Amino acid sequence: MFGLDGPEALEADSLGLIRGIGDSLAAFDEARASAEAVEIPWPADAITDVAICGMGGSAIAADLVTGAYRERLRVPVTVVRDYYLPGWIGEGTLVVLSSYSGGTEETLTAASQALERNSLCVAVTSGGKLGSFYAAEGVPVVPVVPGLQPRAALLRMMVPLVVLLHRLELVPSLTSDLEEARATISGAIAAYGPDVPETGNPAKQLARSLQNAVPLIWGAEATAPIAVRWKGQFNENAKIPAFASSIPELDHNEIVGFAGMPAPLSQLAHLIMLRDPRHHRQVQRRFDLTRELVEPHVAHTLSIEAEGQGGLARMLDLVLLGDYASLYLALLRAVDPGPVEMIERLKERLAQTGYGRSADPQA
Repeated sequence: MFGLDGPEALEADSLGLIRGIGDSLAAFDEARASAEAVEIPWPADAITDVAICGMGGSAIAADLVTGAYRERLRVPVTVVRDYYLPGWIGEGTLVVLSSYSGGTEETLTAASQALERNSLCVAVTSGGKLGSFYAAEGVPVVPVVPGLQPRAALLRMMVPLVVLLHRLELVPSLTSDLEEARATISGAIAAYGPDVPETGNPAKQLARSLQNAVPLIWGAEATAPIAVRWKGQFNENAKIPAFASSIPELDHNEIVGFAGMPAPLSQLAHLIMLRDPRHHRQVQRRFDLTRELVEPHVAHTLSIEAEGQGGLARMLDLVLLGDYASLYLALLRAVDPGPVEMIERLKERLAQTGYGRSADPQA
């Protein structure tokens, strides 16, 4: 049996993504300081609504933040994954242009439209055109450390969003939330890191259980975007298909499909339910009842509940567990979690279309 303990287990991780999670506290602190230092030229009362524009890892950061604060947001907040801005975005809209690379073509297109509409723009990026051209146009830029895989820059893209929402009074004071979140990151590294043996490491144990499996990840309310993050991490790190759905929506359609699932698929399907102690009581019941109905049609079911007081801490508790598990699963499958060849091939083909920008679907 392939082991996950010992330094030799990490040799396949060419980009050091697993060890990189160990630097998360520094990433958190740097991202927080950058967002607190940037000058914001408009008053909080100028903002009527918020649009966060991004793709891939940059967009999931926005999903996670809006999920964690869904009940405390003081204005409508929408995540835009598209070339075109919705018609309602105008002069009172805070448009956060989120692109790790600074070259994501969808986000750059949205940026030009936002400036044309005189929206209140701020960018979060490591550079590229977003960090140069639009900075010269007067857009405040929260700088992010370059040179990472976008999916490994989650904290660097997410923490500035939290700080901006706080500074612009779009959520109540978040100082205690940020401190608890930092402590959660430290605890996750101590519990799930590569130096913790598999016998006492929940992330390694989860990865082991998912060998030769297709994860079906369910979330609800605040955990719905976390399920999407887990899906993406299993896709990109472990190089396996994975699927994410949310309750209660899946109870109105997806649940019916399990009864007709062919045996080969049933034997591969592993259901993971990401739960939160603050879920609506009917959502809690739906998790339990839906599991009872679906369990006979899948190989395995697992329920994981977030821990923590604040929404941000509970979100990070689950996110880091999924991040580690996806990377350990890559090692168990004897694949390098770093390269994303399919995305690179797509980028090359997009560049040949003559659109005029270097595409970066990872964001």
